[in-house]
Amino acid sequence: MTKKDIAWPFAVIVLSVLLVTSVILGVTGYFSSVTYLNSKSDLVVGENISIGVLPNQTSVVSLTFDGSYLQNQSIPQVIQINAQDLNTDINVRVKAKIFGEIGDFKFVTTSHFEEKEDGYFYFDDVLKGGNKITFCNYLITPEGDYVDGEKYILSIIVETIESKYSSEVWNLL
Repeated sequence: MTKKDIAWPFAVIVLSVLLVTSVILGVTGYFSSVTYLNSKSDLVVGENISIGVLPNQTSVVSLTFDGSYLQNQSIPQVIQINAQDLNTDINVRVKAKIFGEIGDFKFVTTSHFEEKEDGYFYFDDVLKGGNKITFCNYLITPEGDYVDGEKYILSIIVETIESKYSSEVWNLL
């Protein structure tokens, strides 16, 4: 056997392995991109949301939306905060964070929430166990360039603290 006789089968095997690897990576990459573009979460912009809270904890919900909304578009979005059966009164504050570089959503909040300099919306009363409050009724999309097909994540962060500690921790005097 000559070197030429050995090189030919070796080259065929190497090229076959490379072809199979390319096909596998190409197919899995394709399916991953299709899955990402068709991804859905349990929460969608426009559907009512109820966030259950406990004292001295943070609760977070995230909504996915695509870039098909217009700038400054008002979207009906009811977000309620539900104090589960608590034995204590709590103070509540809410903040939102959007992942993507398009700016921040504005909230049309109920009259019981006031935005402070730290970016949080504070509830003006204490929330008693078993009660539910409405944080907002509408979202207003940020100004910025939207790219069709892009997906963004809006996370709403609800922090609670027992009312007897809120003045010390949150400086709510």
